[in-house]
Amino acid sequence: MSGAAQNDNQSKDARAAVNKFFLLLKSRSYPALYEFLPSDLQQHVTREQLALSLMRLDSFIAIERLEIGRVQARGDFAVVNTTIYGKLKKPVTINGEEISEGRVSAQQFLLREGGQWKVVTADSRTQSYFLKRNAEFGKQFQIAQPRFEFKQKDKWTALGRPMKAGR
Repeated sequence: MSGAAQNDNQSKDARAAVNKFFLLLKSRSYPALYEFLPSDLQQHVTREQLALSLMRLDSFIAIERLEIGRVQARGDFAVVNTTIYGKLKKPVTINGEEISEGRVSAQQFLLREGGQWKVVTADSRTQSYFLKRNAEFGKQFQIAQPRFEFKQKDKWTALGRPMKAGR
């Protein structure tokens, strides 16, 4: 198999792993998500810790859908750009308007272990631990910080961005 064909298969497999992870997250199958963590992380994060972290997220937002963007795959590592959409369980009021929809654009880090892609970015704790243990990862990929946005007057606005009067 050529290098380009192999990389294309790696990208498809990484995309499929992120999609399966998301479907389990959306259905609140938290114990099953633990199997997506690399074994090294499983030694430092218990099944219960991961489930509690994800339940905290679920208490704030009902996850609705996932968009998968660019996939970067190199060897046993991959980065998958995603946008996750959801509805706030407790809407907030900003500048007199109720906000109930949000989205986060975030990169999912993956590591191939035993022939399977493992998702490293289940939460910020696992991501930080992984990056410390795999310094070369950050040198191979374009890493971006998550971006949180909310929908206001049918427009997406970055969280923390100043609002203009009369907008």
